[in-house]
Amino acid sequence: MWKLPMFGCTDSAQVMKELAECKKEYPQAWIRIIGFDNVPQVQCIMFIASRPPDGY
Repeated sequence: MWKLPMFGCTDSAQVMKELAECKKEYPQAWIRIIGFDNVPQVQCIMFIASRPPDGY
């Protein structure tokens, strides 16, 4: 997991900034973003945001 969860984040630019920092720190990693609904506290979205250059 990259840093702490971003609960309450409403700024997509902040998410993109964290994604860029993670890619810079771990250029050979698959990076997945997971979103949660705060009311029922369940995962509502998950996707691969970045893959390594030689990934398949």
